[in-house]
Amino acid sequence: MTFNSNHMKNLWYFGLEPLKERYTYQLSEEWIPETFRHEKVNFIQLRGNIETGTIRVGSVLDAYGRGAYAMSQCQKFMSAISAGLVKNGDVIYLQDFWTPGIESVFYMLDLYGIKVDVYSMLHAQSVDEYDFTHPMRKWMRGFELGIDAYHKGIFVGSSIHKAQLREAGFKAPIHVVSLPIHKELAVEVLAGHDDFVKEKQIIYTSRFDKEKNPYFMLEVAMHFLDRNRDFVWVITTSADEFKSNVPGFVPYMISLAKRNPRLVLKPNLTKVEYYIEVQKSMVQFNSALQDYVSWTLIESTMFDCDVCYPNFRSFPEILSDDRMYKAFDRYDAVDKLESILMSPKSHQHISDISDLGRRLEAYIMTNDIGNQEFNIWHETEYVSNLLSLC
Repeated sequence: MTFNSNHMKNLWYFGLEPLKERYTYQLSEEWIPETFRHEKVNFIQLRGNIETGTIRVGSVLDAYGRGAYAMSQCQKFMSAISAGLVKNGDVIYLQDFWTPGIESVFYMLDLYGIKVDVYSMLHAQSVDEYDFTHPMRKWMRGFELGIDAYHKGIFVGSSIHKAQLREAGFKAPIHVVSLPIHKELAVEVLAGHDDFVKEKQIIYTSRFDKEKNPYFMLEVAMHFLDRNRDFVWVITTSADEFKSNVPGFVPYMISLAKRNPRLVLKPNLTKVEYYIEVQKSMVQFNSALQDYVSWTLIESTMFDCDVCYPNFRSFPEILSDDRMYKAFDRYDAVDKLESILMSPKSHQHISDISDLGRRLEAYIMTNDIGNQEFNIWHETEYVSNLLSLC
C-alpha cells in the first residue's frame, strides 16, 4: 500500500486476488490501476495476503483464498483509518461486492465518524438462481442488503442483473457498465504474436461448472464435429488441469477427447497462449445458463473471433439474433454455428463498449452525478460524448 499525502481525494481500491487461471491479475493489477492513473484522484491499492494462489475449493475463486485475501485488505484499510489516513469524501472501490470483512470496515468508519463513498462491482450473488451462492440466500441475502445500504453505487454487466437486484430489494444506484476490460492493455499481450492465420476450429473457453451447462457444450461439439469433419473443437483453461463441480464431467470429457482427436483439450495455458488460441479460432461457443455478459465474449470479439451464444438471459441485450441459437437446442446450435461460418463478421463494438464501461466507472466514482444511473448498452453514444469532454 502506498500513500501520497496530497490534497486530492483518496480512492482505496480493494482488488481481487490475482490468479493465473482467472482474469483477476489483469483486472486488479493492470486495467483498473491504469484507469485511475488518468483521474484526479489519489489511487491507493490495498493488496491482500495470498496464501493459496489457485482455486482448490470453489468455482469462481477459492473458498478460503477469497475470504483470507479480502479480510487482510480490510485489516490494512482499518489500520489506515486508525492512522488518520482515511478522510471524509474518500472513495472505496470493491472489485467484488462479496468482500468478506467489509462489515468491520463500515463499523469502524461509523464509530470514527468518517463519511466515505462506497462502490463495488457486483458479479452475480444470490439473486441469480444459477449462481453457486443462490443456495446460500437464506443467510446471505440479509447480509447483501445490509452491505447494499452502505453503497453510493453498484456496477453490473447487464440490465437483467440490475432488474434481479431491484426485485431482491437492492436500493443503491445501479449502473450497467458491461465488464471493465482495458482493451489497449489486453491487446498488447499479443504484441509480436500477430503472425497467425485463422484455422478451422471452434473454441470453448468458459468454466466447466454447472451454471455453464458443460454437458450441453459437449453434445453440440460432437454433433458439430460429426457434420464438419475438417474442423477441430478446442477446449481451453488456464488452470493446471480441468475442473468442474459437475460430478463425472471432467473424466467424461477426457475420455471423449481420447476417442475423438478432433476434440482438443488444452489446459494450463498462459494468457498469451490463450489469446493466440482465441485469435486463431473462427467461432467461440458459449452454452452458459449464467453469464451477465461474459469475459470470454469480450475477449473473443476483441480478437475478431466470431461468436455463437444462447438466446438467453443477458445475451439478447448484447448480440444480434444471427449470433444466438435457441437455448438448450443442440441441433439449432449446430445449425447456427454453420450459418455463422458462412457469414463471418466482426463484433469489435462489444469490446469497445466494455472498454468505455471501464472508463465510465472511473467517471462515476470521481464526479458528483447525484442519483443518475447509466446503462452503457443503451446509452453508448451519450456516454462516449460525455467522457470525451473529460
